[in-house]
Amino acid sequence: MTVSMMAVTLRTRLGQRIRKLRAALQFTQEELAAQAGISVSFLSMIERAERFPHLNTLAALSKALGLTLSQLLLDINEPPANGGRAQDIPLIAYLGTRRLSPGDVQTLLMVAKAMFDGRP
Repeated sequence: MTVSMMAVTLRTRLGQRIRKLRAALQFTQEELAAQAGISVSFLSMIERAERFPHLNTLAALSKALGLTLSQLLLDINEPPANGGRAQDIPLIAYLGTRRLSPGDVQTLLMVAKAMFDGRP
């Protein structure tokens, strides 16, 4: 699996997870977006896997959903029902073993944006 395909898989799993949690809590997109301090259109793009949120946005979403950030991200590494493997996202597994400072996270995000978007 290419890095680009892994990024799409990660965005898709995260979007599905957020949508499922939001529905389970019976929140509308408007309610969750307001509680997380983001626009409804941005939340919609996250749920449709069109955008991957910044770490601060993920933290705000997890708080609005009543979860820790690790709880929000917990299931996105689980293999999908179609036979995929958790190893399809090795970067997430690796980062889980590191103690990263906020500066480290910012640097990694800049690198990822440059890789996936072609710009810092």
